[in-house]
Amino acid sequence: MRRILGSLVCVIVIGVLPAAEANAGWVIEQVVRSRPGAPVGGGDQDRQVLMMSADRIKTTTLDRTGKPTSAWIIDLAAQTLTSVDYDRRTVATGTVREFAESMRGTMQAVGGQMAEAMQQMQEAMKEMSPEQRQMMEQMMRQSGAAGAPPGGAPPAEACREPKVEIRPTGQTARIAGYQATRYDVFEDGKLAEELWVSKAITAWQEIDPKKLERFGQEMAKAMESLPGCGRDRARRAGADPNDPAWKLAGEGYPVRSADRRRGEGTVTEVVKADNRAVPLVEFQPPAGFTRQSFKELMGGGQ
Repeated sequence: MRRILGSLVCVIVIGVLPAAEANAGWVIEQVVRSRPGAPVGGGDQDRQVLMMSADRIKTTTLDRTGKPTSAWIIDLAAQTLTSVDYDRRTVATGTVREFAESMRGTMQAVGGQMAEAMQQMQEAMKEMSPEQRQMMEQMMRQSGAAGAPPGGAPPAEACREPKVEIRPTGQTARIAGYQATRYDVFEDGKLAEELWVSKAITAWQEIDPKKLERFGQEMAKAMESLPGCGRDRARRAGADPNDPAWKLAGEGYPVRSADRRRGEGTVTEVVKADNRAVPLVEFQPPAGFTRQSFKELMGGGQ
């Protein structure tokens, strides 16, 4: 589930052209490092290739040898998304609503399992000494399990939306050969993210902003309907058009983003970006792959 969301969180965060064998577009290669200090090209990172052309967006995750392992494709004209699993040779396609309904069922099933496990834990705690019970309760509070009702729903305070503010720093740097300017994103006055935006990468011009906003609204609505802090989840996934960070889309493309919410966090950095023709076949599922539903994709199939 985390892999699915992470890949999807990556597609979202990134004019209409006539249909043809190939259209002008952008191909952007980037890495995601879980250790910010790790050198680009090191082993502690994920490699991704993003393609944007004619209202289509595709992000492909590669292994260390450069072989594709998974991909997400968004067709803004059809308002659909497609998941490709190269290892299992499977493809799942549908609307945002269908994706959300499948995810909701999966999360509810997981929530039921967590509630059952919590009940068993509480029964076991009755046999513990006061010291052991106190230690266990502290561990549960730290994990966020304590005080949550059955199903894993967090308390209302945990879902409170922070006040988001974007501040230009005036700091510049050259990243992947492109001049970029740094913006800091603050949540309730605390630094949450650094965004380095380059005006020279005009990938957004390949996408109809109204269609992208419509897709984002549908995705945000779908994520808000899921158990837990849905609205905050949508905002952090870049799926909320009301998020102030969306305004930076008019400034260019983020060639580096650093999540600072938890310590140093993760860093996503562009290593190469080319403005060139992209064949339409790139946005089509591979031939010969097995078709499946989103429910089957998330492990809910028989």
